[in-house]
Amino acid sequence: MVLGALSLDQVTIGAFIGFLLSLPIALFLVYWLSAVKNRTAVIMGGLAGAFIAFLVILGWAGTLFFSQPIPGANGASAFFGGVLLCSAAGLVGGIIVDLIVARRNSRDYRRQVSHE
Repeated sequence: MVLGALSLDQVTIGAFIGFLLSLPIALFLVYWLSAVKNRTAVIMGGLAGAFIAFLVILGWAGTLFFSQPIPGANGASAFFGGVLLCSAAGLVGGIIVDLIVARRNSRDYRRQVSHE
């Protein structure tokens, strides 16, 4: 495995634009579905999940590790892969952080049971 320099080819540009378009989708859904009071942590988890997916796309099909993109990879496939994978990974990252925050502050999220 040769660590190549990241070049601005079709795959990198397509994946980056797909990543940028996935951010409003993923971050809105994470904010809307969140059940915790600290929504900033959930948004940061969604952002981290989407960025990790962007790096996965560049490592897999792009020039993050190798000097040439894989054969058959083009900007359109990287764009649509970036939109779909980064949106899903951002949502998963936000949900995981949501569960971690809710578990650490479980007193805030328990229902009050009233005994009559």
